[in-house]
Amino acid sequence: MQVDRTHHDRGQGLVEFGLLLALVAVVAIFGLLIFGNTVSSMMSTLSHTVSANIAP
Repeated sequence: MQVDRTHHDRGQGLVEFGLLLALVAVVAIFGLLIFGNTVSSMMSTLSHTVSANIAP
């Protein structure tokens, strides 16, 4: 019995891509949970600094 290698390889690549995408999403969620308040505070400070320096 002969197996269609290109179809199998394409499916394997798609599964690997999906797993990698899921891993990136999990890391991003954990990063936001751990550093979310710090990043929010930094962005707020940056926003206030920029708006204070741009306003006439």
